[in-house]
Amino acid sequence: MKTLTTEQKNKPRTRRLRKKLRVGEFQEFGFAISFRFDSQHCNLEQALNQWIEFVESQGWGFAGGGKEGADILSGYLVRFKRGTLNDADRGLAQQWLDGKPGFACIHCGELSDTWHGPWEE
Repeated sequence: MKTLTTEQKNKPRTRRLRKKLRVGEFQEFGFAISFRFDSQHCNLEQALNQWIEFVESQGWGFAGGGKEGADILSGYLVRFKRGTLNDADRGLAQQWLDGKPGFACIHCGELSDTWHGPWEE
């Protein structure tokens, strides 16, 4: 999808078009997240499987991953179906990581526009 400037986002549009472009009241938010897993107890694939199982149980989607041999996973979390994530969802993800043995949250980014950015690099 084309990235819209602030001026383009605020341009007067019909409700139907705002919904299609996901702007205004239809804007959706997600956040960047990175975390460390204990590579002594599980490998990258096992850690990713545990994380994805949690993410899918919440109805979220995760785009990201890690490098083989590294013990850090990072990516971007969004709601799988139409909708937006909020601060409570950020807290839940961070709480799950910190409460799961062998996992530790490194960074849980601020909410950002899922469709039009800006995203953390």
